[in-house]
Amino acid sequence: MTSLETWKTFEPESYYKSFLEKNKRPDGRGLMKVRPITIKIGTVTTAEGSSTVRVGHTTVMCGIKAEIATPALRNPDEGFIVPNVELYPCSSPKIKMGPPGEKAMGTSQFLKNVLHSSGVLDLKDLCIVPNKLAWCLYCDVACINYDGNLYDAALTAIMAALQNVRLPVVSYDAENDKTSVASERTLPLMIKAKPVSSTFTIYSDGIQLMDPTAEDESQGSGEVVVVLLENGSLCTTHKPGGQLILPNILDDFVKLAKKRVKVVNNLIDRVLTERMDTS
Repeated sequence: MTSLETWKTFEPESYYKSFLEKNKRPDGRGLMKVRPITIKIGTVTTAEGSSTVRVGHTTVMCGIKAEIATPALRNPDEGFIVPNVELYPCSSPKIKMGPPGEKAMGTSQFLKNVLHSSGVLDLKDLCIVPNKLAWCLYCDVACINYDGNLYDAALTAIMAALQNVRLPVVSYDAENDKTSVASERTLPLMIKAKPVSSTFTIYSDGIQLMDPTAEDESQGSGEVVVVLLENGSLCTTHKPGGQLILPNILDDFVKLAKKRVKVVNNLIDRVLTERMDTS
């Protein structure tokens, strides 16, 4: 073990702070520099839509399965979209076997809030026959390697997968109460909005870090997630505890997040176009 590794192991706070004093992080990035992002779609052949997203070393896969269900009584002309996040024990030494942990459940709720508040889908478009048949989209996000910033990776994966979904045409014969599914004829989803999140870890009042690694998160005192729509307007913010954020700092976060919106959505558009060209 080298002297730096010994320092990091026995005095992680001092080790980490020595980098921040030079306005950089242990991985060499500046405080507001994001990691490379890669997106692949159609990576789960058994799903109606899927994607694999890497943000630095953080890797997530999203598979969307569509099932025909009965609409809810209070919304008889709407379908369902159900996100769920899992962190596998092999993704990080800190993830243990057992029921979903706080991070997985918190990220699942975050995705649910963003999908509904942004209006990504008009749930009425998922209705096949009011009071009778509707699509239920199960959006399963699995983290297979965790190195921080699960929020951004998971939302990017679910948005890429949604735009990859093809649903079979369904017809209903009311007279005979018979449902027919034409698997050979498929249609894409009508995507109404394309939200993109940007996560910031708060180290102190004067030091914040964009796109945190697991190490950044462990040394921080809280985090803020800014979600913007494709036109740059604010969709929502998410702050799971931690210290208070001054309004001027939040404004700076929004400005940085606007640049990321274009980068992520352009990348998704590009991989979708490339897949269409090769299919």
